[in-house]
Amino acid sequence: MSKTLCIFLIALLGLTAAAGICHSIISFQIGGQIYGLDSYVAWFLVVNITAVIGTILLLKYYYYQSYRFAFFTGIIGVIANLCYATIVYIILTSGGLRSYFIPVFLFSQCAGILYAISLIFSNTRKRFWLKLGGVCVLVIGLVLVSAVIGSMHTKDARINIIIGKIVQWAPIAGALVNVLFIMNFLAEIRALKTENTSTLWQKSLESILGFAAIVAFIFTIALGILLVNQSSTELYWQNYNAEQAQKLVKLAGGARIFIDSKGEILHYLLIKPMDYDQQKKYPLVVCLPYGGYQAPAAESLSTDMNRTAYRAFLFVPYCPEGEGWGGIPGYPSLDSLVCETISALAEPGIDVKRRYVTGLSRGAYGTWQFICTRPDIFAAAMPVSGGGDPKLAPKAVHVAVWAFHGAKDRNVPVSGSRDMIAAIIKAGGHPEYTEFPDEAHNIWDRVSKTPGLWDWLFAQKRE
Repeated sequence: MSKTLCIFLIALLGLTAAAGICHSIISFQIGGQIYGLDSYVAWFLVVNITAVIGTILLLKYYYYQSYRFAFFTGIIGVIANLCYATIVYIILTSGGLRSYFIPVFLFSQCAGILYAISLIFSNTRKRFWLKLGGVCVLVIGLVLVSAVIGSMHTKDARINIIIGKIVQWAPIAGALVNVLFIMNFLAEIRALKTENTSTLWQKSLESILGFAAIVAFIFTIALGILLVNQSSTELYWQNYNAEQAQKLVKLAGGARIFIDSKGEILHYLLIKPMDYDQQKKYPLVVCLPYGGYQAPAAESLSTDMNRTAYRAFLFVPYCPEGEGWGGIPGYPSLDSLVCETISALAEPGIDVKRRYVTGLSRGAYGTWQFICTRPDIFAAAMPVSGGGDPKLAPKAVHVAVWAFHGAKDRNVPVSGSRDMIAAIIKAGGHPEYTEFPDEAHNIWDRVSKTPGLWDWLFAQKRE
């Protein structure tokens, strides 16, 4: 293998390592929101294409050095990683094949473990950096497989949070492995005395790979800059929403606590109507956050203008990290605890016939869950960018529903709302549905400006 090909391989490995570190840094800052950034799909494709090109060169090196075990296990690893990348791409672009994610991920990690064993115990063990790289790949693979299997068999939110952090560190660990491989090829370059590029085939290959490396570098850097800029914007909005949540806490006079008969605790906010009069009746709007106290509906309804126009109690339960309101398979749910808290509210003036529920994203899943499992509590629901179980939808046939979704939503497929609406209609209900054809996931600004939105909600009343 020539010096030139070694240099190309070093460049590709370095680029892939840098991309992994960049991914982890952004993930630490904005969490899972990275997958919803507009530039992420293109970034994902370029990084994976770059990695595939580098892996092909690596396989060529194994073949050239007669490292047969590493060569064949490497091929298995490439196939597994291509399957994994394909599934992730489909999930990112259409939301389909989600049920295949865990099996394919485990398959790719098991293939990586087999590849690591080949580096440790076959004739590649004579190469110090390859053997060390194999040890790292083995450790990473075992940790990730254990983490994923553990997440499948536990409902403890704290454990799932720890597992999530482990997964966030994976790209950095992968970058470290690439650095070890780079060290091996730097040693190879020093050992090579002459350039073995005399054949036309070798020169053509080097030209093609050189061009591919340059293109990969340009696109990776360009898309990386775009991804960083978009993540900065997302981080700004996360901080802004956190500030708005603190304003809700202040407006509510602090958080309250409900403890059920099992000792489970729910922290929540209860914002009273403007000019609250205990002798009058007011609707109760349950605003389900997508995290913490971050509930867009509560933020909108707590403005002076809306508090004057729509005098109501605002109920905002706290959403701990790693938990939700139901409707998302395999996700710990607080729906029963919230419903019990609502039923136990003893605040004078709450009109039990005008209780409404709304939420965005995770809160929208909860909104569908609430009206499908406890339709007796709510008069109306307004889920935004969510989904539910269509089999349960007929139970919500007597609840007034106005759902919203963006047709280009990658976080929550638009089918989530479409299927629920279709199921309610089939059962004899008359839900409202608004779909924004050019919008993605974060559509609250469009929803809040919908004419007649709040008038519709506050006009609903249970018989």
